[in-house]
Amino acid sequence: MDDWKKIHVFMYPQDAYLAKSLLESEEIDVFLQDEMTTQIFNFYSNAIGGVKILVPTKDADRAIEVLKDGGYIQQVENATEEIETLTLVNDTDKEHCPYCESENIRPEKKPNFITIGIILIFGFVLPISSKTYVCFGCGKKWKWRKSNAKIQGQEEY
Repeated sequence: MDDWKKIHVFMYPQDAYLAKSLLESEEIDVFLQDEMTTQIFNFYSNAIGGVKILVPTKDADRAIEVLKDGGYIQQVENATEEIETLTLVNDTDKEHCPYCESENIRPEKKPNFITIGIILIFGFVLPISSKTYVCFGCGKKWKWRKSNAKIQGQEEY
């Protein structure tokens, strides 16, 4: 296995088998590592690092291009690690990416400095964290801020 290179990792073996068949249709030799383990113990997939696709080192660049063309490897262009703060107009905004309108988003909770300080001083955790969102379509990260503007049509009493 010295002349083989890992080019991609899948969470589920069925996805890896589809990518393997695509690569084999291009006459590239493919070896799947850990696919049997994830078939039998599917909850171990994350622990062992998923199903790895290995190809001969000489074919690695061509195999990566084939997987990109097949849509298995996504290229995120102009993705920044900056977390932007956006104004939340209504709660339905939380279901779509504000940049590309994709529904393929996920919230992330990261501890803030107050939580880390409490853990270090007192030794216990309080559920204080900042919630950011990540889009898997465009790769952007953001967090929401409540709008102070009044809803249109609502009168002040």
